[in-house]
Amino acid sequence: MRRRMILILALLIFVVAGVIYIVFQYLPSISSGGNAGKTPTPAVTTMNIVFIAQDIPAGTLITEDSITTGPWPSTYPLPGLVTDKTQVVGKRARIDLRRGEPVFSSQLVESGANVSDTASVMALKIHSGKVAIAVPLSRLSGVAYGIGNGDHIMVVASFMFINLDANFQTDIPNHMLLCGLDKDNKLTCDEVNGGRIFKESPLSDVLLATYFVPVEAQRPRMTSTILVQDARVLSVGNANSSGSASAPAAAATPAATGSQASTTPAQTLSTPDILVIEVSPEEAVAINFLIRMRADLTYALRSAGDTTVFSIPSMDLKRLMDDFKIDLPPNLAYGSGQRVDTPFIPVLGNDVVVQVR
Repeated sequence: MRRRMILILALLIFVVAGVIYIVFQYLPSISSGGNAGKTPTPAVTTMNIVFIAQDIPAGTLITEDSITTGPWPSTYPLPGLVTDKTQVVGKRARIDLRRGEPVFSSQLVESGANVSDTASVMALKIHSGKVAIAVPLSRLSGVAYGIGNGDHIMVVASFMFINLDANFQTDIPNHMLLCGLDKDNKLTCDEVNGGRIFKESPLSDVLLATYFVPVEAQRPRMTSTILVQDARVLSVGNANSSGSASAPAAAATPAATGSQASTTPAQTLSTPDILVIEVSPEEAVAINFLIRMRADLTYALRSAGDTTVFSIPSMDLKRLMDDFKIDLPPNLAYGSGQRVDTPFIPVLGNDVVVQVR
């Protein structure tokens, strides 16, 4: 009996040892076989580029403390990425640079002959391919002076058209010069106002010709159109060396106190009359042309961040009546008590009369 128990214990020990051997011998291969079907994650290769370490305003001299280096995926080598700090330090920021942004060579300008220490800050704010142009500003055209630096506006232009004689380039109808021989066989010429032939005149069988002659000069026809979809405002008012708006200086006005007159400074005017905007070169040429044509420019303030491109045809009298369903008023046998030739425009207390030359 004792011998039988020893054999059973020996058999158990042998079986346990065999199980332990099998586990430690084949477990690594089983584990590697289970991961054989998985796709290994590819290693991401990177390269070091220059990043902005702190906000840098446009025109500011870039120092080594304001930039840093960091990894960038090598599979996205964007054109102009700067990889060397020495290519950045000592140059100036062409536009506002924000912390965490990568640095591109197009965002930098050389200090020295091209951009000196006293160069215009506004010139550094203009994006590549754009130009700055000044336009007139009033309380009505400038959204009640609600436009500020950095805003985006739409420029609406309104101007007039008339019919011209293509050869003379003058208003029509032309005057006519009737020449003939008088009873003494002398050449005489008489100038008459031009008009339109009226062939169905009751006296057409008696008169040589009958003309309709206009009672007034030709009335111009107005149109309004979106000239610039999106213009960035660089400066409201006169731009000084810091690129900010400056208000007119206070003027002295006499003020009477009792019987003694004295001079007191008038309230400082904070109403700029000029606006500097960033547009394309083609838009700048068009704006300059319309200003010389005495066209009226109005500025519509765009929503912040809105980049919608509007496709709106120009507005004239016919389109106004058609699109807004305006009925032509009928001729009536009565009217208002007073003759009204132009709409009444009330003058508000803060309005300033500006003489336009």
